Amino acid sequence: MHCTARIGATAAAVAFDLSTYKTACDLGGCTGTVAYELVKAHPELSVTVFDLPAVVELSGSFHPQHADNRVSFKAGDFFKDDLPKADLYILVRILHDLTDEKLHVLLSKVADACTPGCGLLLGEIFLEEDRSGPSLGLLQALSMSEGKQRSPAEYSQLLKNYGFITAHVKHTNSLLGVMLCLKA
Repeated sequence: MHCTARIGATAAAVAFDLSTYKTACDLGGCTGTVAYELVKAHPELSVTVFDLPAVVELSGSFHPQHADNRVSFKAGDFFKDDLPKADLYILVRILHDLTDEKLHVLLSKVADACTPGCGLLLGEIFLEEDRSGPSLGLLQALSMSEGKQRSPAEYSQLLKNYGFITAHVKHTNSLLGVMLCLKA
């Protein structure tokens, strides 16, 4: 996960102006790759990486040599535990891998944790609207047993069901597309 996170971390971190946000929570943030890129790009931001206890325990060996104290780690299960408080929640390469039931649980928890104006930064390999590509997204879809690849419009509709309005969508020069949504 660390290696695949590195591919799109910088692109996700710099895709949008996030200066209105002060605290972020990277759900399933693994070793903190996206979090460290976010605090580099947005000096006003602090990020809590929320992941399973075993992942948090192992993440220390992946931290930069001079780790930024604006990145912290909290152990927990985002399906079961309360989410850390934040005004921006981050889901990078998480939703595509979830069953509809797990997706509902997670997005309900994120929606419940958000107040109006709270942000959701989503990073995924977006399918084209006609589902003809990109080829990497189609290959990933073939290799998944439970999840589902989606287009930006499909993610927008999905997130609308949980009270989020899509503010911006950006196709980056990396594998990931990035979407910034706001809680209505």
